[in-house]
Amino acid sequence: MGLNVKTSSGSGEEGEMSPVAEINITPMVDVMLVLLIIFMVTAPLMLPQLPITLPKASLDEMGKPRDPLIVSIDPQDEYFINNGPTTQQVPLDQLGDTLRLIAQKQADNLVYVRADEGVEYGKVVDLISLVGQSGFYKVSLMAEAPQ
Repeated sequence: MGLNVKTSSGSGEEGEMSPVAEINITPMVDVMLVLLIIFMVTAPLMLPQLPITLPKASLDEMGKPRDPLIVSIDPQDEYFINNGPTTQQVPLDQLGDTLRLIAQKQADNLVYVRADEGVEYGKVVDLISLVGQSGFYKVSLMAEAPQ
């Protein structure tokens, strides 16, 4: 805001200033902004809530989530499938067919790919690709947390 200073017209003392009769709106703007913030915060709280009664459900009715499928490769390039409590070694040429059979029953299951740190990167990528082509669409890599 600008300041409007009026000089005297010559009557009275030499350096006398006449009072400015204008409204200073800066405090009014500050008050309005504070009120705006208060209304913005409290307005959502004043909306009526919908009276909804939610149905009751227990966790037993939902069932236990399936164990994830773990496909592993060790440093000797041997492949393993851990499907629940059992682990079976599967040759590479049969791995795709075995995964397709499992995917027909559990296509929405999560698959973890586990590889030894000494295995070549290309083999891990090929394994991930094979798992995806078998019909699984939730594929993740497993790693250990640093100690």
